[in-house]
Amino acid sequence: TKSMGSIVKKWNTMGWGIAAGILGTLTGFFILAFWWSSENDTSLSYFVHTVFIESQLYKDSILTVSVLFNVALFYIALQCQWERFAKGVMLVILISIPAILWIQGESFFS
Repeated sequence: TKSMGSIVKKWNTMGWGIAAGILGTLTGFFILAFWWSSENDTSLSYFVHTVFIESQLYKDSILTVSVLFNVALFYIALQCQWERFAKGVMLVILISIPAILWIQGESFFS
């Protein structure tokens, strides 16, 4: 049988943190999409295609809220002392910042 230490060691890597950060961003996006669609009595498809993809106005805000889901993930990883995992999550957050700024610039100049 595997000990708890070997399981933690297997998952406490930067690669798994990056994967969790990407999954966390997608999870944040879909939680926001489901909530928005429910509150506005529209379909998830409408949110994705019309509000997110076609509209320049809300992309940066949607991405910001989606990435915020990772802050909780990062905090939990630090509390569990999974430093490498937390670094991977933080990398996803840090890469998202220039993407958000680029999207804001695109909407500002278009």
